[in-house]
Amino acid sequence: MYHYTDGGLRNIWLANGYERMDTAYGKAVTIQDLPGLTRAICKALIRKNSKLTGAEFRYLRQAILMSQANLGKALGRTDQAIAGWEKTSKVPKFADQMLRVFYAAHANGNEQINNEKS
Repeated sequence: MYHYTDGGLRNIWLANGYERMDTAYGKAVTIQDLPGLTRAICKALIRKNSKLTGAEFRYLRQAILMSQANLGKALGRTDQAIAGWEKTSKVPKFADQMLRVFYAAHANGNEQINNEKS
């Protein structure tokens, strides 16, 4: 099993879909379908029953290619508010729910949400 920690998440373990290898710079791991892995993680996050942690919130935000400033604008908050939620894991319920909706819309092909101009 491989402990996948990219993106700041600590509770992702891969049973397959990766390969360990030696390189000139040391040991490395390649993920066979990184976009698919990202989608699977995000889908699991938007379906979880409990509130998102700050790291999970950040992972979803980054998956839809939104900056803290753009997400803040979409939610009527500042980029500093978004940064604070991600750092402290004190994500308001409305923001948690809205980010899940934004990801679901993005995953279904609605690209409008991440094309907002700052």
